[in-house]
Amino acid sequence: MIFAFLFLITGNLLAKTAASICFAAIGVMNFIITGKRLKEYRAFSLLILCGLFVAMSGDVVINYSFIVGAALFAVGHILFFAAQCKLCRKEDRNRIRDIVCGISLFAVNMLIMFLAPIEIRSETTTAVCAAYAAIISIMTGKAISNFIADKKPVFRLMLLGTVLFMVSDILLVLYVFMGRIVVIHYISISLYYISEIVLADSYLVLAKESADRELHGNLQKGDRV
Repeated sequence: MIFAFLFLITGNLLAKTAASICFAAIGVMNFIITGKRLKEYRAFSLLILCGLFVAMSGDVVINYSFIVGAALFAVGHILFFAAQCKLCRKEDRNRIRDIVCGISLFAVNMLIMFLAPIEIRSETTTAVCAAYAAIISIMTGKAISNFIADKKPVFRLMLLGTVLFMVSDILLVLYVFMGRIVVIHYISISLYYISEIVLADSYLVLAKESADRELHGNLQKGDRV
């Protein structure tokens, strides 16, 4: 967050790159720390880690190419979506609820895109923004759907992280295509880095849940003995 603040006040892209490297590093550290406790969630852990690194790459590339950067972020969102699918128990899965949540968010995002006073520069940019809106809506919709099914802490954290990510991206589009209003840029960047840190810390919350569940099971086993 210090590097993000330095980027906001100086515009130095090296500071932004450092901030991006830091949230990916947080993910790596948490992945290593919780590795033994999250063996049953290995797929979730790897997908989150890959998503963080792809987001880091997108955060750097978007400074030079908006479309390529957006494409990388879209891949990151797909990885975060896949991680949430691995996290959700079979008995809690509900595809209809997932679809309803995703479509509802997509409708909101498209309304913002077409009703806000923004100028989309080309048909290609419009298509990229629409595709990106669909992907981030699916990711965040899955987080909402999981939270509806189960209110455990890790689902709360994933919901918080993905919602902040989506709001940050909406503000980024408004900033890029609505005259580069500085306050929008500040809010978008701040929410983005907070969301990445939240997602990187999902390992810790999940590891604590796993430890608590193991402790509870041992206590019950002790009581039976």
